[in-house]
Amino acid sequence: MKIIKPDTNQIKELIKIYKEVFPAHNIFQKKPENEIFNYLKTAGDIYAAVKDNNVVGGMLIVVELENPEFKRSRIKHVAVAKEFQDKGIGSEMLKKAEEIIGRGKIEIHMAQAVGEPLEFYTKNGYKVEGKLKSHYRPGEKCTILGKVIR
Repeated sequence: MKIIKPDTNQIKELIKIYKEVFPAHNIFQKKPENEIFNYLKTAGDIYAAVKDNNVVGGMLIVVELENPEFKRSRIKHVAVAKEFQDKGIGSEMLKKAEEIIGRGKIEIHMAQAVGEPLEFYTKNGYKVEGKLKSHYRPGEKCTILGKVIR
């Protein structure tokens, strides 16, 4: 498996995966495909997990703050196609993201309704740092996880 910067066709394949994996996500469920495509191209650095020439997962990396003393990045929209889940692909994507980011604080915001499993992130070394209520949708909890890379 490779983790690469996807081309246009691979981003279109990622959109299908995001629609499948995030059934309650406002961007992936309520926006037309061209708007989702533009969002993925501009919201951060997008990466795709490719196995046997098929896109099987993706993620975005966003550097939110960087100065000589501190760097804070966020990993967003970690998704693996359902048929490829539980095969280590998501963990490989997180490791690659950590390599790319290099140093500093990494945050992940996990929306309750989106269905990302907390155990996936904690087994990869991320720790719960807090919870927000009504962060993405009214009444929904959002868990904030973090990890420091030195």
